[in-house]
Amino acid sequence: MAKISVNKLAEMLVTTSPTRRRRIVFDQKHPSANIVARYRQAVEPVASYLTNGRDLDVLKNASRVLRADGSGTAWSIEDKTNTADALERFAEFADQLPGDATYSQGPHDAAKLLIAGVSVSVRPDFLLTLERRRRLYVGALKLHYIKNPESALNRAGAEYVAVLLHEWLRQYGPEGHTPLHSHCMSIDVFRRSVVHAPRSLSKRWDDITAACEEIAVRWPIL
Repeated sequence: MAKISVNKLAEMLVTTSPTRRRRIVFDQKHPSANIVARYRQAVEPVASYLTNGRDLDVLKNASRVLRADGSGTAWSIEDKTNTADALERFAEFADQLPGDATYSQGPHDAAKLLIAGVSVSVRPDFLLTLERRRRLYVGALKLHYIKNPESALNRAGAEYVAVLLHEWLRQYGPEGHTPLHSHCMSIDVFRRSVVHAPRSLSKRWDDITAACEEIAVRWPIL
């Protein structure tokens, strides 16, 4: 079955280049074995901050420790420096995130969305639960650590991510909880951008479905 990550699907939706769209699908079908995930050391301090009292010192202390650690390869040292930068940038706007919800880390093996024959990996980084007027609601948060501005999603792309978070919650969120548009957020850490799911989803969902149809057609021949 064809498959794609939520970030790459969003990129595909906003690019105007047919060549780039084809390359995105090719890379998803033939992923490089040499790619190593960056910013892994941001996960624990950000989770500690969001789930345990919102103490900014958690982020600041983690950043200081990373900057002081000169061990490892040149790649490792660079990743620590970039991660420290990301934690400091996150600390600058973290108080803008909803304060009326309880945050928990999203499931590592999150279920995939099946859209037009394509398996889409959404994997929310955090789930947000809250109660308003005796009704239960849920939101989701996806963090993007992309230092190079040329590789960052634009606002339209971030909205597609937020729409897919909303749909993921609709299908797989906690029972009895209604997804909240305002609490489904795609966050670009380095640009301090928080983009919420729009209230009108139908046009964007049509776009998402059409993109997945294109992926399903291309997949067997790449």
